[in-house]
Formats: sequence, C-alpha cells, structure tokens
Amino acid sequence: MNLEIKKIMVVCSEFNDELEAKLGGNGWTVIWVYDGATAIAKARREDFDLAVLVSTGKEMDVAETYLNLRDIRAALAIVVMTEHADEDSPATKPSFSLPNAKVMSAEGLDQFLESFKNASEKSFSTGSTNI
Repeated sequence: MNLEIKKIMVVCSEFNDELEAKLGGNGWTVIWVYDGATAIAKARREDFDLAVLVSTGKEMDVAETYLNLRDIRAALAIVVMTEHADEDSPATKPSFSLPNAKVMSAEGLDQFLESFKNASEKSFSTGSTNI
C-alpha cells in the first residue's frame, strides 16, 4: 500500500480551483462531489481518509451531511470549512454544534493536512487506526 496517496472527498456545490490546487498539490487523490446526498452515497461505497465540507447544496445542509457521514464511518476525519481566516471569531463558526468537528478556514487547511498526513503515517507504522 502506498502511504503517500490519501483519498479526500471534497463536498462543495461549486468547483474551487484554489482548494483543488492545495489538495492535489500535496499528493492527495481528490474526489469532488457537489452536494450532501452524493457525499453520503459515495461514503457508503468508498473509503476516504478525509472529508472536507465546504458547501453541501440546497437539499441538505452541512450539519446534516456531517452527521450522516459520521454515522456511516465514525472514524472518518471531517473538516468543516469556514470563509474567514479567524476561526476564533463567532462569525466564522457554524451556528450549530457538531460533535468532534474540525472547523477551520482555508488558511488553516495546509497545516491540518500536514499534521493529518504525519498522524496517518504514524498510525500505519504502529498499527494504530486512530487519527
């Protein structure tokens, strides 16, 4: 198994060139889906190392998508993206509570991906499945 290739599902109602470059440039295999229902269907059929929720369309909001993904695969790392760099600002936090959610801006994603990659490599080398 090639530990360098990780599979990320990005849920975003519109394609984002900047996010694609950021994720693809780090050696990740990026699968784009454009709504929450498609994300849930994909998660039932495929294994992903990470899900990034940006926007989930009109039929299903981010919270509902998050909770459904968590029900399908409890160990899946899920990041909920915000629009602004200041994650501590109440304006950038979702107005709902998501248990164990990682909420961050695009600016924080690079650092998270690096730590996620390092944690994944350690878990493979030690046999642990927790990230």
